[in-house]
Amino acid sequence: MILKERKELTEAQEKLFNSIAKFISTNGFPPTSRELGSILGITSTSVYEQLERLETKGFIKRKKRTARSIEIIRELNSKTTTSQNVRLIKIPVIGTIAAGQPIFAYENIEDEIYVDESSVGKGRFFALKIKGESMINAGINNGDLVIIRRQPLVEPGEIVAALIDDEATLKRLRIAKGRVFLDPENDTFEPIEVTYREDFKILGKLVSTISI
Repeated sequence: MILKERKELTEAQEKLFNSIAKFISTNGFPPTSRELGSILGITSTSVYEQLERLETKGFIKRKKRTARSIEIIRELNSKTTTSQNVRLIKIPVIGTIAAGQPIFAYENIEDEIYVDESSVGKGRFFALKIKGESMINAGINNGDLVIIRRQPLVEPGEIVAALIDDEATLKRLRIAKGRVFLDPENDTFEPIEVTYREDFKILGKLVSTISI
Protein backbone atom coordinates (compact mmCIF):
# COMPACT_ATOMS: atom_id res chain seq x y z
CA MET A 1 0.00 0.00 0.00
CA ILE A 2 1.39 3.42 -0.99
CA LEU A 3 0.82 5.95 1.77
CA LYS A 4 0.50 9.72 1.63
CA GLU A 5 3.26 11.96 3.03
CA ARG A 6 2.61 15.45 4.38
CA LYS A 7 6.17 16.64 4.77
CA GLU A 8 7.46 18.97 2.11
CA LEU A 9 10.28 18.00 -0.21
CA THR A 10 12.92 20.34 -1.51
CA GLU A 11 13.05 20.93 -5.24
CA ALA A 12 16.09 18.67 -5.54
CA GLN A 13 14.39 15.88 -3.59
CA GLU A 14 11.27 16.21 -5.71
CA LYS A 15 13.29 15.97 -8.92
CA LEU A 16 15.08 12.89 -7.63
CA PHE A 17 11.84 11.24 -6.52
CA ASN A 18 10.19 11.90 -9.88
CA SER A 19 13.26 10.57 -11.71
CA ILE A 20 13.10 7.36 -9.68
CA ALA A 21 9.36 6.96 -10.34
CA LYS A 22 9.77 7.61 -14.07
CA PHE A 23 12.70 5.19 -14.37
CA ILE A 24 10.77 2.41 -12.61
CA SER A 25 7.66 3.08 -14.71
CA THR A 26 9.69 2.91 -17.94
CA ASN A 27 11.97 0.00 -17.13
CA GLY A 28 10.10 -2.03 -14.52
CA PHE A 29 13.03 -1.98 -12.09
CA PRO A 30 14.69 0.73 -9.98
CA PRO A 31 17.72 2.79 -11.08
CA THR A 32 21.20 2.75 -9.59
CA SER A 33 22.70 5.83 -7.97
CA ARG A 34 25.02 6.23 -10.95
CA GLU A 35 22.07 6.16 -13.37
CA LEU A 36 20.24 8.77 -11.30
CA GLY A 37 23.33 10.96 -11.29
CA SER A 38 23.54 10.70 -15.07
CA ILE A 39 19.85 11.52 -15.50
CA LEU A 40 19.99 14.57 -13.22
CA GLY A 41 23.52 15.71 -14.05
CA ILE A 42 24.72 15.52 -10.45
CA THR A 43 27.39 13.54 -8.63
CA SER A 44 26.82 10.13 -7.07
CA THR A 45 27.55 11.70 -3.69
CA SER A 46 24.73 14.20 -4.16
CA VAL A 47 22.39 11.39 -5.21
CA TYR A 48 23.32 9.41 -2.11
CA GLU A 49 22.65 12.38 0.16
CA GLN A 50 19.23 13.05 -1.39
CA LEU A 51 18.31 9.34 -1.23
CA GLU A 52 19.15 9.42 2.46
CA ARG A 53 16.75 12.32 2.95
CA LEU A 54 13.99 10.66 0.92
CA GLU A 55 14.39 7.52 3.00
CA THR A 56 14.38 9.49 6.27
CA LYS A 57 11.16 11.22 5.22
CA GLY A 58 9.59 7.86 4.42
CA PHE A 59 9.23 8.12 0.65
CA ILE A 60 11.56 5.25 -0.25
CA LYS A 61 13.33 2.33 1.34
CA ARG A 62 16.53 0.57 0.26
CA LYS A 63 18.45 -2.60 0.97
CA LYS A 64 22.06 -2.20 2.03
CA ARG A 65 24.76 -3.23 -0.45
CA THR A 66 22.20 -3.88 -3.20
CA ALA A 67 22.44 -1.83 -6.41
CA ARG A 68 18.81 -1.81 -7.54
CA SER A 69 16.95 -1.82 -4.26
CA ILE A 70 15.07 1.52 -4.23
CA GLU A 71 11.40 0.94 -3.45
CA ILE A 72 8.86 3.76 -3.44
CA ILE A 73 6.60 3.41 -0.41
CA ARG A 74 4.93 6.84 -0.42
CA GLU A 75 3.64 8.96 -3.25
CA LEU A 76 3.79 12.70 -3.76
CA ASN A 77 0.61 14.67 -3.26
CA SER A 78 -0.55 18.26 -3.41
CA LYS A 79 0.97 19.01 0.01
CA THR A 80 4.42 17.89 -1.07
CA THR A 81 4.59 19.00 -4.68
CA THR A 82 2.72 20.72 -7.47
CA SER A 83 3.98 18.19 -10.01
CA GLN A 84 1.73 15.58 -11.56
CA ASN A 85 1.53 12.54 -9.29
CA VAL A 86 2.92 9.21 -10.38
CA ARG A 87 1.16 6.33 -8.64
CA LEU A 88 3.16 3.15 -8.91
CA ILE A 89 1.54 -0.25 -8.56
CA LYS A 90 3.32 -3.52 -7.89
CA ILE A 91 2.82 -6.29 -10.47
CA PRO A 92 4.04 -9.87 -9.98
CA VAL A 93 6.15 -11.50 -12.68
CA ILE A 94 4.89 -15.07 -12.75
CA GLY A 95 7.09 -16.73 -15.34
CA THR A 96 7.66 -16.98 -19.06
CA ILE A 97 5.13 -16.98 -21.89
CA ALA A 98 5.75 -18.23 -25.40
CA ALA A 99 5.60 -15.98 -28.41
CA GLY A 100 6.05 -19.01 -30.63
CA GLN A 101 4.94 -22.46 -29.57
CA PRO A 102 3.10 -22.70 -26.23
CA ILE A 103 5.24 -23.56 -23.21
CA PHE A 104 4.29 -24.81 -19.78
CA ALA A 105 3.33 -22.05 -17.34
CA TYR A 106 2.81 -22.10 -13.59
CA GLU A 107 1.82 -19.10 -11.50
CA ASN A 108 5.02 -19.05 -9.49
CA ILE A 109 6.00 -15.46 -8.68
CA GLU A 110 9.58 -14.97 -9.85
CA ASP A 111 9.90 -11.20 -9.39
CA GLU A 112 7.96 -7.97 -9.06
CA ILE A 113 7.93 -4.78 -11.14
CA TYR A 114 6.47 -1.32 -10.57
CA VAL A 115 4.53 0.56 -13.23
CA ASP A 116 2.65 3.85 -13.37
CA GLU A 117 -1.02 3.03 -12.83
CA SER A 118 -2.01 5.60 -15.47
CA SER A 119 -0.21 3.52 -18.13
CA VAL A 120 -2.22 0.34 -17.48
CA GLY A 121 -5.47 1.47 -15.86
CA LYS A 122 -7.42 -0.25 -13.12
CA GLY A 123 -7.60 -3.99 -12.59
CA ARG A 124 -5.63 -7.03 -11.49
CA PHE A 125 -2.41 -7.59 -13.39
CA PHE A 126 0.48 -9.98 -13.84
CA ALA A 127 3.60 -9.80 -15.97
CA LEU A 128 5.24 -12.49 -18.08
CA LYS A 129 8.57 -12.64 -19.87
CA ILE A 130 8.39 -13.28 -23.62
CA LYS A 131 10.21 -16.23 -25.13
CA GLY A 132 10.12 -16.47 -28.91
CA GLU A 133 9.58 -14.30 -31.96
CA SER A 134 6.02 -14.95 -33.13
CA MET A 135 4.82 -11.46 -32.10
CA ILE A 136 7.68 -9.32 -33.43
CA ASN A 137 5.47 -7.51 -35.97
CA ALA A 138 3.46 -6.20 -33.02
CA GLY A 139 6.66 -4.85 -31.45
CA ILE A 140 6.88 -7.67 -28.90
CA ASN A 141 10.33 -9.23 -28.92
CA ASN A 142 12.12 -12.10 -27.24
CA GLY A 143 13.01 -11.11 -23.66
CA ASP A 144 10.38 -8.36 -23.33
CA LEU A 145 8.04 -8.21 -20.36
CA VAL A 146 4.32 -8.08 -21.11
CA ILE A 147 1.74 -6.83 -18.62
CA ILE A 148 -1.57 -8.66 -18.71
CA ARG A 149 -4.85 -7.49 -17.19
CA ARG A 150 -6.69 -10.48 -15.79
CA GLN A 151 -10.01 -10.82 -17.66
CA PRO A 152 -11.80 -13.83 -19.15
CA LEU A 153 -13.44 -11.92 -22.01
CA VAL A 154 -11.69 -9.92 -24.73
CA GLU A 155 -12.56 -8.42 -28.11
CA PRO A 156 -11.48 -9.96 -31.43
CA GLY A 157 -8.28 -8.31 -32.62
CA GLU A 158 -6.86 -7.86 -29.14
CA ILE A 159 -3.63 -9.54 -28.03
CA VAL A 160 -4.28 -12.07 -25.30
CA ALA A 161 -2.45 -14.38 -22.95
CA ALA A 162 -4.07 -17.78 -23.23
CA LEU A 163 -3.71 -21.28 -21.86
CA ILE A 164 -3.84 -24.29 -24.15
CA ASP A 165 -3.58 -27.60 -22.31
CA ASP A 166 -1.98 -25.80 -19.33
CA GLU A 167 0.57 -24.11 -21.59
CA ALA A 168 0.70 -20.33 -21.94
CA THR A 169 1.03 -18.39 -25.16
CA LEU A 170 0.63 -14.78 -26.33
CA LYS A 171 -1.29 -14.25 -29.58
CA ARG A 172 -3.88 -12.03 -31.28
CA LEU A 173 -7.45 -13.31 -30.99
CA ARG A 174 -9.36 -13.74 -34.26
CA ILE A 175 -12.91 -14.96 -34.84
CA ALA A 176 -13.90 -15.80 -38.41
CA LYS A 177 -17.07 -17.59 -39.54
CA GLY A 178 -17.68 -19.03 -36.11
CA ARG A 179 -14.11 -20.29 -35.72
CA VAL A 180 -11.64 -19.02 -33.13
CA PHE A 181 -7.94 -18.56 -33.84
CA LEU A 182 -4.86 -17.34 -32.02
CA ASP A 183 -2.83 -15.51 -34.64
CA PRO A 184 0.91 -14.79 -34.53
CA GLU A 185 2.39 -11.48 -35.67
CA ASN A 186 5.10 -13.14 -37.73
CA ASP A 187 4.51 -14.73 -41.14
CA THR A 188 6.81 -17.66 -40.37
CA PHE A 189 4.37 -18.92 -37.70
CA GLU A 190 0.96 -20.55 -38.22
CA PRO A 191 -2.30 -19.60 -36.49
CA ILE A 192 -3.54 -21.89 -33.74
CA GLU A 193 -7.21 -22.86 -34.01
CA VAL A 194 -8.91 -23.20 -30.62
CA THR A 195 -12.58 -23.31 -31.70
CA TYR A 196 -13.51 -26.62 -30.13
CA ARG A 197 -10.68 -27.01 -27.64
CA GLU A 198 -11.90 -27.54 -24.11
CA ASP A 199 -8.37 -26.93 -22.82
CA PHE A 200 -8.37 -23.35 -24.19
CA LYS A 201 -8.71 -20.52 -21.67
CA ILE A 202 -8.11 -16.77 -21.93
CA LEU A 203 -6.04 -15.46 -19.02
CA GLY A 204 -6.22 -11.81 -19.90
CA LYS A 205 -5.49 -8.95 -22.26
CA LEU A 206 -2.16 -7.35 -23.10
CA VAL A 207 -2.07 -3.78 -21.79
CA SER A 208 1.62 -2.89 -21.94
CA THR A 209 5.03 -4.11 -23.10
CA ILE A 210 8.34 -3.33 -21.41
CA SER A 211 11.47 -3.79 -23.50
CA ILE A 212 14.32 -5.22 -21.48
